[in-house]
Amino acid sequence: MTVAMAQRVYEEGDPDMPEEFAELLRRMLTHHLENSTNPHYTELLSHLWARGMALAPEERLKTTYAKLMQQEVEHGVITSRILAGLGVGPIVQPIKQYLFHLPIDTFCDMAYFNALGDRVGCYIGETWEDVPYRPLLNVAERLHKDEVFHATFGLSNLRRVCSTPEGLAEANEKITIWWPAALDMFGRSDSQFSESYVTWGLRKLDNEALRRQYIAETRPLLEDLGITVPDDLANRRFL
Repeated sequence: MTVAMAQRVYEEGDPDMPEEFAELLRRMLTHHLENSTNPHYTELLSHLWARGMALAPEERLKTTYAKLMQQEVEHGVITSRILAGLGVGPIVQPIKQYLFHLPIDTFCDMAYFNALGDRVGCYIGETWEDVPYRPLLNVAERLHKDEVFHATFGLSNLRRVCSTPEGLAEANEKITIWWPAALDMFGRSDSQFSESYVTWGLRKLDNEALRRQYIAETRPLLEDLGITVPDDLANRRFL
């Protein structure tokens, strides 16, 4: 496994920051979903807000979901500010992870979106807790806590869905769509950038190692709800 390089924590505008490290930072954050300058992200947030308000079966859930959405907006602002400090202006980039384009037609879909999609963010965020760039390091703990909240909210909703025979049947039908999409969010196992991120301390583990950890810890949570999780390679697009 690639070992991270021992190095100091770089400040914004640090003249001693290696250019390779700076370029990797720019690339990683430019491709990061949450960015308030990206109109595609704004469009996604509008869509998620509308679906959440329409599908939440109780008013109290709408209040919790509103808090979740506020944090998503704040995450986008945080990313844009860090990129600005790296000399990167507004981003106009379509959202590539296909999980964010899956239909959210029912409360079950909404639960899966948060329980599985946001849970991926927990694993990516954990890798930033020791990142050697001060602006990102300063927000890493907060971002991780927010993603844990989002994923926990989703799992609670999924538990509610699975509490009825009809809901459990739907969850078992739709897991074949949401599970591979969540696993594909980690990216390709042979990505050269994945190894570079680990080398420079931007991540602790490469794409495949993070995916394996996610599988090992998430599969039992779903199975405890009575969900039959498909094979980890079934219907995958990126291996």
